[in-house]
Amino acid sequence: MSQQVKKKRRRWLWAAVPAALILLFFGVNLLLQTFWAHRAPYFAPDYPRVDLAPILAQETLTETDYDSLFLQTGLARPAVDDLLAAGPAFALERLTETQNGFFAPITPQCVTLIGGRFTCEDRLRDGEGNAVYSVPLAPLQAGDIILTFSTHTFGWRHGHAGLVVSPELGVTVEAVVMGSDSAQMDAQHWRTYSNFMVLRVKDAGDRERRDVARYALDHLDGIPYSLLAGIFGAKAPDDDRSLTAQCAYLPWYAWQSAGVDLDCDGGRIVTVLDLAESPLLEVVQVYGIDPRDLL
Repeated sequence: MSQQVKKKRRRWLWAAVPAALILLFFGVNLLLQTFWAHRAPYFAPDYPRVDLAPILAQETLTETDYDSLFLQTGLARPAVDDLLAAGPAFALERLTETQNGFFAPITPQCVTLIGGRFTCEDRLRDGEGNAVYSVPLAPLQAGDIILTFSTHTFGWRHGHAGLVVSPELGVTVEAVVMGSDSAQMDAQHWRTYSNFMVLRVKDAGDRERRDVARYALDHLDGIPYSLLAGIFGAKAPDDDRSLTAQCAYLPWYAWQSAGVDLDCDGGRIVTVLDLAESPLLEVVQVYGIDPRDLL
């Protein structure tokens, strides 16, 4: 074989091998994002729907009643009590509306968040691709955390999280995606995810909750996105100029400013699962998640 032919073959190999590796990478990613990330079926209640009126007609609700309402609507005791405080008629109307949405069939679509299907979100869409809104959000309080496991990268459902900063206006602060700064968002967009949870810090007073929300607006709104937030150097740096955040880190940082550490495992990386499993948080609402797993 001539030297010229050998050189051409080497050049071809130098071009073919990287191309093959790139194709393999994209192919594996496509399989992970399409099949592995969706290996578990979307949750839909497989138990009977019941009439809520007899439960709410009682003068006092028992733990069993609260559990029944949670199974039927995804609304836990804090949310039910807030609705009852607004009057029994309003509570029945809102709980029934929520029950309708909780039992309705869902039509999620895997929507690309970062090009190449590297990061995707399972969002509720109609046949024409328009957003579909699920259950009404529970009555929110400042400092509440809303999270979802609908967001996935390379097949891993890492999820997304945000912090409620204005319950009156329905506004959250969120670190959304690489390449963009954290920003204020309309909380209603959470209703278009295939699942979400509303969590609340236990035993925190209204003043403390609002102070945390104000801190987030003053220090965590408009900061760069970084997957490395809190990993190198101080986990919670004091210098605002060096602050970056990923989605779960942002609400964690806001609450740690008040001396509340919501990272359940205490590691350097704060994940959505760390927040979801924090013993300092109580469930206010779930959607697209089996409430039986939380009882």
